[in-house]
Amino acid sequence: MQALLRISIFLIVVSGLSPVAIAQPANGAATEFVLRQNVGSNLKTLGLATARKTQTFAILVSGMGMLGAERLVSKELDYHAPQFQGQWNDNLAKAYAQNFTSEELKSLASEGRNSRYFGKLSEKQAVVGDSMQRMSAPVLTAYVSAALYSAFSKMPAK
Repeated sequence: MQALLRISIFLIVVSGLSPVAIAQPANGAATEFVLRQNVGSNLKTLGLATARKTQTFAILVSGMGMLGAERLVSKELDYHAPQFQGQWNDNLAKAYAQNFTSEELKSLASEGRNSRYFGKLSEKQAVVGDSMQRMSAPVLTAYVSAALYSAFSKMPAK
């Protein structure tokens, strides 16, 4: 599923869709689950994977080598993450809230793999992933664009 998400997000980035979705806050149990289980920690990983597939990244590689480009883009993703992490986490919480009850989410937040609802979590991953992709592709696009713009502006001259 991660590969499908990456490919889909890449296609969105390439197609130039960039408006950031404004989401309503998710319920408290869903937010608690996302934060306690650190579910949103994949933002930078997906950001770097998406960035690597862009023409801007290729230009950075040609100017400073793969290692230099990855270091610079990674640093810029770290810098810009706080600007986008909240929306990313909120979208995740909304996606989970659409598929789980508050009781289930509270249990998953506090008990993790030991929750009696862990099986349902596994069963619903594809549905949650699809929902997350619909809501968060614009957030990922904006995040990667901001990081690449910063990285490109800091690329050392030859």
